[in-house]
Amino acid sequence: MYPIVDHEVLAPRVHRLRVQAPVVAEKAKPGQFVILIIDEKGERVPFTISDWDRDAGTVDFVFIEVGKTTRQLAALQPGDELLSFIGPLGRPAEVDHYGHVVTVLSGYGIAATVPIIRALKEQGNTVTTIVQAPDRERLFGQKPLEELSDQLILALGTRGDGMMESTTVAVRKLLDAHPRKRIDRVVAMCSLCLMRVLSEMTRPLGIKTMVHLTPVMVDGTGMCGACRLSVGGTNRFACVHGPEFDGHEVDGWEVLMARRCTYADESILQQGFQCRGCSQW
Repeated sequence: MYPIVDHEVLAPRVHRLRVQAPVVAEKAKPGQFVILIIDEKGERVPFTISDWDRDAGTVDFVFIEVGKTTRQLAALQPGDELLSFIGPLGRPAEVDHYGHVVTVLSGYGIAATVPIIRALKEQGNTVTTIVQAPDRERLFGQKPLEELSDQLILALGTRGDGMMESTTVAVRKLLDAHPRKRIDRVVAMCSLCLMRVLSEMTRPLGIKTMVHLTPVMVDGTGMCGACRLSVGGTNRFACVHGPEFDGHEVDGWEVLMARRCTYADESILQQGFQCRGCSQW
C-alpha cells in the first residue's frame, strides 16, 4: 500500500497528491509518469510526475477532476492509501544545453513540466515559459515557474474559446523575433490540439519541438497497444517510446485526437480547460 502524505487543492478541480513511494522517488526523472490503482475495484490510470523527494521517499503528481477515478482521488486525504503505484515509467525528457528553450504548458502540464524546466536550467539554458489557463482564478503553479523561468508569459482567456488564441498569439510574437532572438527548442505539455498547432508553427523555422503525448494507456509497458501512435511513419507506443516525441515527426494527430475524444462525454467535460469546446483538457 502507498500512503497519501499530503493533498493540496491548487485551483478549482485541480489537485496535487504526495504519495509515499520510496522506490519510485529514487529512480524518477523529469518527464516520466506513474500508473496507480486506488483500490481492488479501481482502474489503472497514468499521471505524469510533477516532483519527488528522494530523501523523504515521496512522489507528487497533479490531476484535474474529470471522471470517476479522479473524483475518487480528490476525496483522498493524508493517511489514506493507494493499492498500487507503479513507476517511474516512460523515457525521461531530453535535457541538454540548447540555448533558448520555450516551454508551453496547460492543465496538469503546468506542474508536470517543472522538473523538466529545472533540469533545463541546470544545463545552462535560458527558458521562456508560456502558461495557458482559462482565467486567473484557475491559474496555478505560478510561483515555481516564476522562480525557474527567465520569462513567464500568461496566456489567459475569459472562457475556454479564448485560450487557444491567447497562447498562439504569445508564441507567434516569440517566433516573429526569431532568429534575432533565437529560439533553439520548444517543449510543450498541453492539449493535443495546441501541441499540433505549435508543431506546425515551428516547422517552417526548423525549431525542434518536443511534445508530451499521453494517449489512453492501460498497462504502461507496451503490451496492450492502447497508446499506439505513428511517428515518422513507424508505430510507436507512448508508454515505452515516449511520452516525449518530436512534434514534427508525429503523423497521426487525427487518430490521437479522435481516440481521446472517443472516451469523453458530457459528464466529464472540463469546462474551464477546453480549447475550442473539446473535452481533451
